[in-house]
Amino acid sequence: MREKIGQNLINILLFAYLAVVIIFMLVKNISITPDRLFIFLLFAAVIVGRGKTFLRDWLPFLALLLGYEMLRGLADNFFSVHTSLLVTWEKLLFFGHIPTEFLQHVFYKAGQIGFIDIFATLMYFVHFPLPLAIAFFLWLKNRREYLLFVISFVILSFAGFITYLLFPAAPPWYASDHGLIHVTKITNLVVEKLGWSWNLSFYYTHLNPNQVAAIPSLHAAFPTLSLLSLRHYSKRLFWFFLAYPLLVWFSIVYLGEHYVVDIIAGVLYAVAAYYVVYNFEEIKKYFKELSKLLRVRLVSLTRRG
Repeated sequence: MREKIGQNLINILLFAYLAVVIIFMLVKNISITPDRLFIFLLFAAVIVGRGKTFLRDWLPFLALLLGYEMLRGLADNFFSVHTSLLVTWEKLLFFGHIPTEFLQHVFYKAGQIGFIDIFATLMYFVHFPLPLAIAFFLWLKNRREYLLFVISFVILSFAGFITYLLFPAAPPWYASDHGLIHVTKITNLVVEKLGWSWNLSFYYTHLNPNQVAAIPSLHAAFPTLSLLSLRHYSKRLFWFFLAYPLLVWFSIVYLGEHYVVDIIAGVLYAVAAYYVVYNFEEIKKYFKELSKLLRVRLVSLTRRG
């Protein structure tokens, strides 16, 4: 009993530490990139006496993640960018309306930054920190659950990259810049009004920013995958974190960063990555049985011939 209470206390303190780190980075205009967050997570792992294990389990994940970030900038180098097509899809889905236009008409006041604008921008910025914090939680609790999550995360990221490469698609603010719709890129306004800066790490300052990675929305996919993985570990955590993806979905549409069709695609990608990784043994067994059945059928047909 005492051991369980002590472990719970350690978990609470570690997540309080991570919350303080994220708040500190936001206040000090330090961009919360995976490479920077990795250092703070390593420090937390050292505190609980698992520094070497952390490096063993996290370095490959970080390397793949940073590799994906580097490749992502190549997405618009090969095919023409789809801008009007996504506007058409969105209007078909919402009977001629664009949800971003509607939400900004209701909540956004031109030239003014309100609570919703700041909150939505913060939700947009925790695109990487919260999934990595969840990965850290799973790593502390159950290494197998952590590995399943990060494998799904990496597969999801690279599936997104391949789609960006083959089908580069522009976000709503980009379409607005080209006169197709009328929305405001609120994120930049919030950053400017509050005196924030992107202040990227050395690694990220040398990457080519990708402005045509709209579909699938990984901003929608990562929270979805995180929620599914938490549910696999504990159904109670699923209900506790259910609001997280919903708030992110609202935020990225409201800010003009994504269409709803991007979110739908992102959720489907996340569900697919989760299903394949978490059910890999069952899938492998199914195809093995199917292969055996086909061989038997082929032999039977050959003998008849």
